[in-house]
Amino acid sequence: MKSKLIAIGALAAVAAVAPATTASAHIDVAVTSVKAHTDRADAGLDRAVALFARNADKRGSRKLARSRRELGRATAEAAKLRRTAKTRNQRANAARATALVAGQQDENIEQLVGVLDEVSGRVENTIAKTALFDTRGRDKAIAIITALLDRGVPDKAANGLARALAALSTDRDDEIVAEVRALVGDEVSLPGKRTVARAVKADVEGQSKAAAKLAELIGDSDMPAASKPGLQRAYDAVIAEHGSVAFILARLSDRMPASIRSFVEQIITQARTDAQGMRENRPTPPMGGGAPTTTPTPPAHPGPGGPPFAS
Repeated sequence: MKSKLIAIGALAAVAAVAPATTASAHIDVAVTSVKAHTDRADAGLDRAVALFARNADKRGSRKLARSRRELGRATAEAAKLRRTAKTRNQRANAARATALVAGQQDENIEQLVGVLDEVSGRVENTIAKTALFDTRGRDKAIAIITALLDRGVPDKAANGLARALAALSTDRDDEIVAEVRALVGDEVSLPGKRTVARAVKADVEGQSKAAAKLAELIGDSDMPAASKPGLQRAYDAVIAEHGSVAFILARLSDRMPASIRSFVEQIITQARTDAQGMRENRPTPPMGGGAPTTTPTPPAHPGPGGPPFAS
């Protein structure tokens, strides 16, 4: 569902931008090509995960490699659009393409981490590093889209991109729970757990940076007023999710290997500190933006072997 929201926002970003010239028509075709590559990457990962679940690691690895090639092509095409974008419409298309790639990376993370308990050795190592790569890539994309917005895009495109940014920045609870399962369970190796812990750290750091970008857009007079309540809700959601991350990690850190526990405790401290800073620097909400965020309620996700929040 979340990836659909990101795609809808990206599509809405240029739905009203007619290809008035041959150059802009070419760019729209290029965005369609990016979407085709991300669709193939998604389908390839689905097949790879199904094969890993059946202990068909060699076949699963081949499918995963194909999925990554498709995502790599999408990434390269989106980067080319950014390099060549000179007009407002072209920047909207470039941002849309970037959002499509980031949306696929966002969807990948939970799937990749979730299959770690089905594999081992080099395959596990590859999958864990791929999840870390996509975590970093998604949050880098948020900065890229924001930069394109700063340079100027049509208002209707800005509204769609704001929705895509909100979706990319939030709703990471299931991803975090999957990562914590990997950290406390017995199926993932210690090297794999270390990589997963780095992904959690990258998630927390990236989300904090995303909140700063959201705050910039909320205060930007050039952003359409209609986009700001959604950006404000996303900013508040980031604060709540940081609280959830700290809560989950703190409750389960004693079940993690001692060699990564101190690293996880640093993440807990960072999440709490960043959430406090976000609350203190919360941008003035637009009309209808809602009241300041209160202390979040931890998500009701079952943890490994039962509810992790039971005393």
